[in-house]
Amino acid sequence: MPDVRQKAAGAARALREMLRASDGILELMPISTFICDADGVILQYNQRSVEIWGRKPLPGETHADFTRGARFWNSSGEPVERTLLSEVLSSGKPARDVERVVERADGVRRAISFNIAPLFDEHGTVIGAVHCMQDITERKGALDALSASRQYALEQEQRLAATYEHAAIGITEIAPDGRLLRVNEGTCSILGYSREEMLSGHMFRYTHPGDVDPDREAFYKQVAGELEFYSAEKRFVRKDGRVIWISVRSSSVRDDAGRLLYVVRVLQDITERKAAEQRQKLLIDELNHRVKNTLATVQSLASQTARSAPTPEAFQPGFEGRLIALSKAHDQLTMHHWENADLREVLTAGFAPYGAGTEHVVLRGEDVLLRPRAVLTLAMAFHELITNAAKYGALSVARGRVAIDWRPVRDEMGRTFLRIEWREEGGPPAAPPKRRGFGSRLIENSIAAELGGSAHLIFARDGLCCEIQVPQETTVVDFRAMPGEEG
Repeated sequence: MPDVRQKAAGAARALREMLRASDGILELMPISTFICDADGVILQYNQRSVEIWGRKPLPGETHADFTRGARFWNSSGEPVERTLLSEVLSSGKPARDVERVVERADGVRRAISFNIAPLFDEHGTVIGAVHCMQDITERKGALDALSASRQYALEQEQRLAATYEHAAIGITEIAPDGRLLRVNEGTCSILGYSREEMLSGHMFRYTHPGDVDPDREAFYKQVAGELEFYSAEKRFVRKDGRVIWISVRSSSVRDDAGRLLYVVRVLQDITERKAAEQRQKLLIDELNHRVKNTLATVQSLASQTARSAPTPEAFQPGFEGRLIALSKAHDQLTMHHWENADLREVLTAGFAPYGAGTEHVVLRGEDVLLRPRAVLTLAMAFHELITNAAKYGALSVARGRVAIDWRPVRDEMGRTFLRIEWREEGGPPAAPPKRRGFGSRLIENSIAAELGGSAHLIFARDGLCCEIQVPQETTVVDFRAMPGEEG
C-alpha cells in the first residue's frame, strides 16, 4: 500500500508541475482544450471548451460527471456509450481525428472532432490526458451540402441523359459544319436509320431535296451568329423511302466568348397533322362545292314540287319530305366525314319516319360503301319510292312489305355495276299513272344524269318494282361481296 500511495502522490506532483508549466498556455490554444488526471478529474480548461460544452466544469468534477446527460454518435450514426477519454486513460493509446456528433444536456447538437493524448510520468504510467476538441458543425454542414449538391447534379445529369435518349421526339446535336455529333433513339425511330448510319452522315442528307435550300440558308445564318433560334416545317425522306413531315426547332449553344459550339435540333413528326390539314382543306373545298350544289338541289326540288303540286296546300308536305330526305343523306355523309356512307344505313334512315319494321321491310345484300354523290342521288330516289309505298303501295296496308336486294354484276365488257331491285308485295296492284309525276322523273333522270346509270319502274299486279343499275366507278367506294354475276 505505501508503494501505491507513493506512486499516486508522485504522479500527482508530476502532473501539478506540468500544469504550472503550462499555466496560461491553454487560453492561447486555437481549439477547445482541457487537461484531466488519471481519474478523469478536469484540472484545467480554456474558454473555448466552455463555449463548446455550454458551461464551466465545477472544481474537482470528473469528465464523466461533466458530460452526464450528453449523448454521442459515431460517424456512422450509431450511438456510443463509452467516451473516448475513458478509452485513452485505460489503454494509454491516443485518439486522433475521431468525429462524434454530441448532443449536450441542454439539447444543443454539434459535430466535434476529438484529439486526445495521454500524459505519462517518467515510469511510463498514465497520469492524465490532454483533451482537444474542434467544432466542425459548419464544415460538416458545408460538406454535406456539397455532397448533396453533387448527388443532385449527378441525378440531374442521369435524368437529362435518360430524357434525351428516351424522349418521344428526335434530338440531335450538330457541329457548325453540319456533321451530326449526337442523335437520340427518337431521331433514329423517326427516320428509320441506325445511330451509326446517322452519325456517318450530314444533317441535310435526310431532308427532301425540295426543302433543303431554305433550311440550309437558315442554318448558315445561325452558324454566323445572325440567328440564335429558328423553326421550320419540312419534309424528310425515311430510309424506307417514305416522305414524312417534320417540325424542326434549332437552337445555338455557344461558349462564354460567343463561339458556336454546336446546334441542338429538336425534331417532331407532324405527318399526321399535315395530312389532317390537307383533309381539312379538301373538306372545306368540298363543303363549299356541296353547299352550292345543295342550294341548287333545294331550288330544283322547290320548283319541281311546286310545278307538280295541284294546290299550294299540297306543295308543303311534298317539299318538306324531300328536304328531310336530303337532310338525312347529309347526316349519313357527315358521320363519315363526307367520304362515303353505307347503302344499308341510307335505306334504314329513309324508312325510319314510317316505323316500318323487319316484317314490312327486307334488306338483302352485302355491305356496300357509296360515294357522296351516289348517297345523295340514291337517297332522294329511295325517298320517292318509300313515300309512294307508304301512300299508295305495299306499306299502306298491314300485310304488305317491301324487299330490296342489291349485288354487284358485270356486263359483257367486264365492267362492274351495282344492281338494286325494289319489289313491293302484298299491297294494292300498281297501275301506271295517267301522267308522269315529279317523283318518277326524279328517280329515272337523276340516276342517269348524276351517276350514269339507269332506273326502270315496273307497274305490276303484285306491286311496284324498280330496277336500278349504276356503274361502280361513279357510285361505289368498296364492294364487300362475292364477285358479281355476269350482267
